[in-house]
Amino acid sequence: MQRADVTNGIYNTWKMADELGIAEVFSNPAPLPVNEEFRNIIYSSESLYTQTYIAGLSLSHYNILLSDYSYFQFSWESEHCVRYAFYPNPFISGNDDEVKAIKKWRDLVESDFLTHEEFLRLLTDRPPSSGVPMFRYENAPSQRKKFKHPCSHFHIGFHSENRWPLERILTPYAFSLLVFKAYYGLPWIEYGDEEEPEIGNRFERILLNEKSNCPIVPQLLFENVERRTFFFG
Repeated sequence: MQRADVTNGIYNTWKMADELGIAEVFSNPAPLPVNEEFRNIIYSSESLYTQTYIAGLSLSHYNILLSDYSYFQFSWESEHCVRYAFYPNPFISGNDDEVKAIKKWRDLVESDFLTHEEFLRLLTDRPPSSGVPMFRYENAPSQRKKFKHPCSHFHIGFHSENRWPLERILTPYAFSLLVFKAYYGLPWIEYGDEEEPEIGNRFERILLNEKSNCPIVPQLLFENVERRTFFFG
C-alpha cells in the first residue's frame, strides 16, 4: 500500500462521515507524521486512555474529528507499513444531549467566548462514561513474529499487547467503514437502508466492494499453520 492509497482512504472516510451526518472537522488530508509528545504518552505504561484521548484532541493530532468528538488517525511509514486508529470520546455515553452540549462549547470557542483550554476542561470535568473501546489496526511486516506478532492485526481496547490477526491487509477506508458500521449503527441503517432484496443497505455494498481492495497477506507473512488458529478472515 502506497502513501497515495492512504491519502485517498482519508478523503473517502471524510465523505462517508459526511454522508452519515457525523462529520465535524477535516483536519489533515495526509497521513500523519510522528508527534513526539503524543507518542511519549502512548508508550508510557502509566498513561490512561482518557489522557491519551485528550492529548490527541488538544494537539489536533488527528485527520478527522467526528461530531461526538471521537477521531481518526491514519499513518503511513513505508510501503505496506500502516497504522490506523479510532479514538472514541470517553466522556460521553452517546445520547444526543451530550453531543449537543459539546457542539455548543465548540461554537463558543469559535466565537472566542471560550478558550480551547476552557473547552478541554469542560469536557474532561465530565466523568468517563463511554463503553466504546479504542480500535486500532496495524500492518507491520518488519515486526512480524509467527504466532506472537501477526503482520496484519487489530488492537481492540487500550491494552497494547492484544493483537488479533487478520488474513487481509486493510485499506484505511475499509477500517473506517468497519468503525462506522460497528459504532454508528443508527445512521448506518437510517441513511443506508434501501429496497434491495439481497443486501438492503448501500453502505454494506460499499463495504463489500472495499473488502475486494484489501489484499491477502502473503504466505511468507501468514503461514498455513497460523491460519489453522483463529483470525479475522
